[in-house]
Amino acid sequence: MSNPALPAAIFEQVRRSAEADGKAAYFRLHRHRFAAMLRAMDGPRGEVLEVGVTPGHFTELLVQSGFQVSGVDLDPTRRQALWDRLGVEVRRANLEREPLPYPDERFDWLVFSEVIEHLLYSPLPVLREFRRVLRPGGRLLITTPNELYAKSRLRTILRATLWLSLSTPAEFRHQMLLEGEDRYTTHARTYTMGELTWLVERAGLRVVQRRYEAPWERVGLEAGRWRTHPLRVLVKAAFAGFTAALPPTRSMLLVVGQKPAGHLV
Repeated sequence: MSNPALPAAIFEQVRRSAEADGKAAYFRLHRHRFAAMLRAMDGPRGEVLEVGVTPGHFTELLVQSGFQVSGVDLDPTRRQALWDRLGVEVRRANLEREPLPYPDERFDWLVFSEVIEHLLYSPLPVLREFRRVLRPGGRLLITTPNELYAKSRLRTILRATLWLSLSTPAEFRHQMLLEGEDRYTTHARTYTMGELTWLVERAGLRVVQRRYEAPWERVGLEAGRWRTHPLRVLVKAAFAGFTAALPPTRSMLLVVGQKPAGHLV
């Protein structure tokens, strides 16, 4: 059943859940991303595999929106109490080393949000594995930071002009001290829209949606902040207006790929 309104009550319920769990700031930062993803999934509800579920806010939004949800994560045990409350089974798998622990053509949707940029190697084998578990006509939703995001580009230009490393000393030390699977907590690389759609098509899926979204630009523009942080809000509003006028400079890429009907695994 279609749910075009994205009921505010569902977001409020998950916001309260995140607040009770000590993750109110995370939900505030990501709620516009979640809203964009749910808009892209409007239509008949079905079985969804969410790959990379922690901390589980979007998982809860999917459940409350009527989807049947399963999950995969590097460490499901960290949020086991939430999975139990939602009635969602989350299995452990390292995408770059193991196949997904599901049979062929199991899911109507696969959600892969803000994860592809963390993969250490080419994501093509992972995307082909996603295609395997999708039913014919099933869809893959990917979101990832935009390589050409205006704020990131300006930061790069500034540091290059000042003859500085593109990473700050703190960023360098943090990345170098990550070992084993902890390495996945930082970005390996980001993508342009052309690169991301090429990967999706190369994996055997047909791109049916490609959008530049601006979820991060909207954070900090909430009602009431004009009184407490007027200068900061003015700067953020001007920047948000700039990316609104030039979609390719926005902060997030959203791509939906569809497995062709009758496609053989």
